[in-house]
Amino acid sequence: MAQADKKQVALEKLVDELMKDQPSRQLVKQLTNELGMPYSLDPMTQINTVLQSMNTVYLRSNRRKDLEG
Repeated sequence: MAQADKKQVALEKLVDELMKDQPSRQLVKQLTNELGMPYSLDPMTQINTVLQSMNTVYLRSNRRKDLEG
């Protein structure tokens, strides 16, 4: 699995966790650490950071596909 794919999977897990009514703080900290992104106690700040990162990953992935295709 390519590094970008692993990051994409980790980001999706993180979003799934953050969308829960009671997300696991430990799992969120672990995933943000693995992804090299800042951790925030504020859920809105955290989801904003994650979604911005996902946007970057998906845009890069789509640009590569466009260039290859």
